[in-house]
Amino acid sequence: MKKKIVQMSDLHFEEYKFSEELKNNLLEQVSEENPDLIVISGDITAQGYVEEYVKAKEFIDELKSTAKVYVVPGNHDSCNVGLRQFKRLIGDRRFIHNDIHNRMVIIGLDSSEPDIHDGQIGIDQREWLVRELRKVREDMRIIVTFHHHILPIPRTGRERNILLDAGDILKILMEYKVDLVLNGHKHVPHAWRLEELVTVNSGTATTRRLHGTNVPSYNLIKLGEDELHVKMVNTETGVKADLAHYPLEFKFKGKLFKPPIGKIANGSLI
Repeated sequence: MKKKIVQMSDLHFEEYKFSEELKNNLLEQVSEENPDLIVISGDITAQGYVEEYVKAKEFIDELKSTAKVYVVPGNHDSCNVGLRQFKRLIGDRRFIHNDIHNRMVIIGLDSSEPDIHDGQIGIDQREWLVRELRKVREDMRIIVTFHHHILPIPRTGRERNILLDAGDILKILMEYKVDLVLNGHKHVPHAWRLEELVTVNSGTATTRRLHGTNVPSYNLIKLGEDELHVKMVNTETGVKADLAHYPLEFKFKGKLFKPPIGKIANGSLI
């Protein structure tokens, strides 16, 4: 299994610093990369209004001519009853897709809260996530995406709006041997590794709402049998820079991974 994944976030259609030029660059660059799948880690709109969603949907439909696209909502998308428009125009706020042939599963969660910038996964989604992860074979690479970051991001100023239940969700992700977590929110690309779990944050791909000297960017991820390679791509120029390169634990075929049932029964995972 070797997969090329484009991860983008914080597109903010119709926001005052949104750039049509950057959007067109992004479409052209993604088409040239010809990835296997595209993940959008939230904040496709500026304030959750219908006209913003319409523009975002047009863009996503263009991306679908290149690869399968997976989208989760962010805090801006949940403003002004925006989650209704997300459901109507974009799709489900949480999802699971099993690619048995390529031994990969991708899970999307909604970390947004209506009309506020804080976020959480919440107990209902955490319980759902545990149920789904218990069905996953041990040989599958597991990717989970949601908008809010679970670990602090350097070079972003005072830390705020980190996932409110980050500890609870992080325990589940590590207990069930999730390989890769894709987040957005901070407009700064970064990668952390915590034991065998890798978290990758995407910058803002189509706006100039930037911290310091950061550039508009998205991530190009190459996920293989035994390694993960992440490059940040400058949407303005197309120039790539290494963001992370990690070895991965080899996963054997055919097993079903289930942590001891007692750990779920006593509530330690959720």
